Amino acid sequence: MGQLTNAMAQLRSDINGSRQDRLSEQNARIADVNAQLADFTVTRLSNGVRDAADRATFIRDNSNDVNRLLNHFNKDRQLMSRQTSQERAAFVNNVAKDTLALLNGFNAEHRSMAQQTAKERADFVAENTNSVNAFINEAAQDRAGAHAAFFGTATAKKKTFLI
Repeated sequence: MGQLTNAMAQLRSDINGSRQDRLSEQNARIADVNAQLADFTVTRLSNGVRDAADRATFIRDNSNDVNRLLNHFNKDRQLMSRQTSQERAAFVNNVAKDTLALLNGFNAEHRSMAQQTAKERADFVAENTNSVNAFINEAAQDRAGAHAAFFGTATAKKKTFLI
């Protein structure tokens, strides 16, 4: 029985040692996780502070830009309100006169160009008409020649085209 008791005691000792090893490994892992969590928390807080500062700077800059824009609009509005109705009417009349002068110049230039290019356009159309007529006559002659070659000259009829 002594040997069995010694074996059981040895087994119990091995089980206890194995358990102690697992517990120490588990505690080491827990310590690592806690250290990582603490590190994450510190990093998150520092990033949060930096992000908050960046957001505050962004908002401050945008606010300043909007205020400058509003001040510029306000100054322009005040300047425009100081103009008399006569100045505004004179401005509108000047714009109308300038527009009318531009339109008259365009119309005169358009008429001049149309008169100058009328002969060129007529010549172009006449040349195209002559080319098309020559092409049609040539095609008709070719057709008549082919017809005569296949069917003889007695049955070939000359077709005329009205243009």
